[in-house]
Amino acid sequence: MRLLSLALATGFAVLTTPFVTASAQDVGVASCDAFLKTYQGCIAAKVPADQQATVTAAITQTKTNWIAVAATPEGKAKLDATCKETAEKMKKEVAALNCAW
Repeated sequence: MRLLSLALATGFAVLTTPFVTASAQDVGVASCDAFLKTYQGCIAAKVPADQQATVTAAITQTKTNWIAVAATPEGKAKLDATCKETAEKMKKEVAALNCAW
């Protein structure tokens, strides 16, 4: 689990953006929204309850950042590749959890 936390702390700091609050809103980029849905499902199903809050906070911050980036056409264009890369990294990081992708 330490590896998962480390990946969250480092793997999602791909883009720096102004802070906005993420809600149930989608990012608006298909690859990002698909990754977030799958990853959040993995966390809910496989991460021990006492560690879920930390992991969920990290993914929520990532989603918040991605929503802010997607607010501009230039940012939105860059997010597809970023989200695909993040998904591939995280598939490897959570492989031990046996999450379905």
